[in-house]
Amino acid sequence: MGTQGEASSAAVGTAPGLTVSPLPGLDGVRAAGEIGLATRGTWQRALEQAVRVDGDVHVDMSGVNFVDVDGARVLADAADRLPEGRRLVLHRPPATLRRVLEMFWPDQPAIEVSKS
Repeated sequence: MGTQGEASSAAVGTAPGLTVSPLPGLDGVRAAGEIGLATRGTWQRALEQAVRVDGDVHVDMSGVNFVDVDGARVLADAADRLPEGRRLVLHRPPATLRRVLEMFWPDQPAIEVSKS
């Protein structure tokens, strides 16, 4: 069982162009806006906090309209820090992020793109 409330509340962040908030009902975060050079620090801190929970980490990206390659790298680095058997589950990521992950991190077992 995760420590949802504790980790989720710590994973809240805002930068011009990006808001990261707790994901109600699941261990993880909801991101909205753009993930790029100006918002990378907020994105990185939110993921560092999110991966501290037990179990899979859910990332709702339905409100994200852009992720640069460095933002994808931050996501892959967070997945690398997860213990074996745990995953970062991406919900509704931008299509460009899916393509970047397939190109640069095709064998990353700790990242799963949810069908829902």
